[in-house]
Amino acid sequence: MSAARDALNRSIVYYRQMKEVVAYNEDLHVWVYYDQTDDILRFEAYVIDYDDGGEPSTLAFVIDEGLLSWESPLGHYLTKKSLRSEGARQSLWAIPRHTKATLIRPELNLYLQLSGPEVKTLHRLCATEEARLKTRNRSRWLRRLQALGYDVIASAF
Repeated sequence: MSAARDALNRSIVYYRQMKEVVAYNEDLHVWVYYDQTDDILRFEAYVIDYDDGGEPSTLAFVIDEGLLSWESPLGHYLTKKSLRSEGARQSLWAIPRHTKATLIRPELNLYLQLSGPEVKTLHRLCATEEARLKTRNRSRWLRRLQALGYDVIASAF
């Protein structure tokens, strides 16, 4: 969408006249994760961006973020399997830097403590939580997207 050489040409669509289209079901994602450093369940709702070829590339922006209750199925699972850390670390000195050397240690990386079936269960619980959050927050997130100038459709397919 480039600017016109002749500003009087009526067939030109300027950038600000055209709205970006977002498909709620495909372009909005919710990342659900366990923050071991703070011992809390977090989520981030974000919109993905596309490259010039129309392929998903990176995130465009985060539209919402928040905390999840330990009463959720994901929270119950982590608690039942004793996968939670001892609690939030109050000192920055107590938080290990996330380098390759620390992330290969099972006590600092939850995924290294899990078996294959447990990883699948954890991913299934996160996907269920993503669907629940997208349904629960639909009207609020739609209003935010529209306020940002997006034309929101339910699905691209």
